[in-house]
Amino acid sequence: MENISFEDFKKIDLRVVKIIAVEKIEDSQKLLKIKVSVGEEERTVVSGVAEYYSSEDLIGKEVIMILNLAPKIIFGVESHGMLLFSKKEDKPIVLKPEEEVLPGEIIS
Repeated sequence: MENISFEDFKKIDLRVVKIIAVEKIEDSQKLLKIKVSVGEEERTVVSGVAEYYSSEDLIGKEVIMILNLAPKIIFGVESHGMLLFSKKEDKPIVLKPEEEVLPGEIIS
């Protein structure tokens, strides 16, 4: 694994977001289109967790997101960030705050 400098790490904008809508992306077995609240802003992200999570599993959850990734078009959907997951026995596990916090809260 390559090390990054502390200055590079400070450039990463990690926030708590709340998932407000989820839909499967047509013609994909793995991708979900997920709308999140980042405080007063809403964003759409594409995540490859459809095999493990349904909309019912995710809507309403507070999760951790990298906000400042450059937008990328995935299966015709513009994704603005990345939700963070860990893995347990090859299943993605959503990373979330231990206690309820406001959407858009900066992680420091």
